[in-house]
Amino acid sequence: MRDRISYTETNDELKIKIKALLDEKKQQLLLIWIVLFSICGILLFSQIFGDYEKTTLLFFCVYMAFWLFFEFKVIYAYRWRKYGVEEIILNKDQLILIKEIGKRGVTQQFEIDKIKKVEKFDGGENAFFKSMNTSYWNINKYSLSFKIEGNLIPFAIDLNDEESKKISKKIHQFLKNKPN
Repeated sequence: MRDRISYTETNDELKIKIKALLDEKKQQLLLIWIVLFSICGILLFSQIFGDYEKTTLLFFCVYMAFWLFFEFKVIYAYRWRKYGVEEIILNKDQLILIKEIGKRGVTQQFEIDKIKKVEKFDGGENAFFKSMNTSYWNINKYSLSFKIEGNLIPFAIDLNDEESKKISKKIHQFLKNKPN
């Protein structure tokens, strides 16, 4: 998907807007999966009201908890892929990270003077977890990160190496030339 990254730069502010990576075929498959998984969950939920032993009911309840977790995760991924936007805003005082789906989102603010270096994110995971986190239905494939007060803050979801380098370079240039 081309043109999913836009830059707006003034003398005292840099805004980077990254639209979520959208693959129409995978999105359609994800929707089919959501519908079928929801039907399975409804059928399972209807069995809770049957006349079963306590251990069987306990199994249904535990299974429903796992079902709800995965239902939430996949619906979130579907919505993120379709409507998600990540914004990175730098000004003279702070770096602001915003993850939005539609008009709702989560905002994180950091003092810009405490940020040491923006670099490629390395999750340090083994191969299995890395492959799971890069699947289409999972929203964990961060590309960049920075350290602040000993904490590693990942951001910039689903970027290739070229896009990551370009954003990192823009951020470093802004930090180097930032207004006082």
